Amino acid sequence: MAKILVLLESPSKVTKIQHFLEEAFPENEYEVLASGGHITKIADTGTWGLGIDLDTMTPKFVNERTKAKNIAAIKKAGKNADMIVLASDPDREGEAIAWHLGNIFEGTDKIIKRATFNEITKDAVVESFNNLREVDLDLVKAQLSRQMLDKIIGYLVSKSLQKSTGLMSAGRVQTPALNILVTRDKLIKAFKEVIYRKISVVNEAENIFLTLNKGLDKKVVNTEKTSFISSEQAEEIINSLSTSYQCSEYVAKEFETRSFKPYSTAGLLQDGFSKLRLSAAQITVAAQKLYEAGLITYIRTDSTRYSAQFIKEAKNYIDTNFENNLYKDPIVIKTKKDDKSQDAHESIRPTDLFITPEKVNIEDELQKRIYNLIWWNTVKSLMRGPSGLNHRWTFMNNGYEFKQSWQEITDFGYQAIKRSSSDEGIELNENDEEVVQNTKNPKPDLEFKTGFVKEISKDFIRNDEAKTMPPNMFNQASLIKELKNLGIGRPSTYNPILAKLKEREYAIYHKGKAIEMTEKGYIANDFLYDKFEDFFNLNYTAKMEETLDEISDGNYDYVNWLKDIYTKLNDRVLLETENAKTSDIPCPKCGEGTLVFIKSRFNRGRGCSNFTKTKCGYREYEQPDGSWKEYIAPEKTEETPKTAKPKKAIKK
Repeated sequence: MAKILVLLESPSKVTKIQHFLEEAFPENEYEVLASGGHITKIADTGTWGLGIDLDTMTPKFVNERTKAKNIAAIKKAGKNADMIVLASDPDREGEAIAWHLGNIFEGTDKIIKRATFNEITKDAVVESFNNLREVDLDLVKAQLSRQMLDKIIGYLVSKSLQKSTGLMSAGRVQTPALNILVTRDKLIKAFKEVIYRKISVVNEAENIFLTLNKGLDKKVVNTEKTSFISSEQAEEIINSLSTSYQCSEYVAKEFETRSFKPYSTAGLLQDGFSKLRLSAAQITVAAQKLYEAGLITYIRTDSTRYSAQFIKEAKNYIDTNFENNLYKDPIVIKTKKDDKSQDAHESIRPTDLFITPEKVNIEDELQKRIYNLIWWNTVKSLMRGPSGLNHRWTFMNNGYEFKQSWQEITDFGYQAIKRSSSDEGIELNENDEEVVQNTKNPKPDLEFKTGFVKEISKDFIRNDEAKTMPPNMFNQASLIKELKNLGIGRPSTYNPILAKLKEREYAIYHKGKAIEMTEKGYIANDFLYDKFEDFFNLNYTAKMEETLDEISDGNYDYVNWLKDIYTKLNDRVLLETENAKTSDIPCPKCGEGTLVFIKSRFNRGRGCSNFTKTKCGYREYEQPDGSWKEYIAPEKTEETPKTAKPKKAIKK
């Protein structure tokens, strides 16, 4: 009987996976342990505290202090094992964790293999253990490169930021995310609304809703990129209109709306925020618990596809449990480049559709809502959407062009499903706007052809006031969507990006609402993009992600790449930190030095630049209202002698 040690990341998976293995492979003896995630970190030693050999770009790893007991238990169990199977999560980070766990047994003759599974079900685990492989060193190199890259940029630029502004944090993907927010906030604050007139012809009794589309010059009116109608122009147009509207074009096109698509990490975070009003952190934690419980597939993925086997099972489920032959193949979403590590598995879905929201055994209410969201999204993504005909008429009246559209729904698809209490029943379009099921969409009193004339009294002409609107500020969902569209970050980084912006007080999140930018966010952004714009522009950041993908494929020399980035950044940071040693603010205490920013674990702090020369100890700290207050050290007082503890009475 072979003794096999299996190493996971999460303790919550241990019992379930051990049970699966003992049932499937009774000829072996299994011991399953958890590392609790990373067991090592890059040391904070050497130049800039990077912990990296800058000649070979080799990181120096040290064990996490909090994982000493885990490592000791793994070493002890490994002594008696014939084989060690590394079964950490199926992504680049998990591959690196597996590599570190394997290194615990470096120098021994232990057989070490790698197992990955996208869902914690018996079939998936058994399939993985029947097809063990070696650790993918290309994936490991990509993850180590990411760690070194993040540390080089984060540590060096943060040092410059702190010295120059008193703020503490900059990051490779955090900073571009901050810039996206600040840029949008500046656009909104600089926006100047335009008041204009909107001309339409409305006869509700006949369902006529014509809108003016083009003027006499054939230019489209009332859009941000064209022209707007003034009050004088509106009067002129109305006076020149007749009661006869000539249909110059009629078009009818088939449509089908499918708002539900397989969930990637970004898709789940967006819907969780928009539909359930939950934060990215809440969604991530709840989804991770569901994955560990074996209820859903792996939650960090860029993939928007299902396996052929699951699609087959889902078709059978839908055909059996829903009427009207609703099944339809899922939408195939094309991407610029599939990430080898993040697209290697499926999109997020239930592991078993028969575990319906009504049957699932989940006590935590938040986890239950996330499961319901995933279950219904999966089912509806494999169903027909509402379909029918989009009718569009174009009318001419004395040189002015009017348009009307009418959507005729002939099949409601998944919208026809009887409402379930477990279904939030919220459908959003590509613009994150709620889709309202329109069962009462009466036909307009118009002919379905070109060339007819519609007579409409001038009494039905409307001349309404309207105004242009500023762009919308990002919320957590739309920011994640923007980051994904720009190729910035990966599934495992979306939540940490949001968390860091909040933690550093660069942004404030409001439940279900737009993100609010702070003065600190503006200060950090303006400094970073003034001094280090070439390291943080969106194209450069996206290119970094592509380079990491190439390293994953074994097609890129990461050593020279990292050395080049370090050399350029090091020179820039040395220059900026030197410039930050003086300021224009005289020291209020000695009058000789100037106030410069000092390292502070709390609010921003400033101190006298002459401290090292004259020992002037003046310090001040920023207050919540933005003012600065001198720090006065509390007076030392003699401590009261400790009272001797009474001796315990001796029992006779």
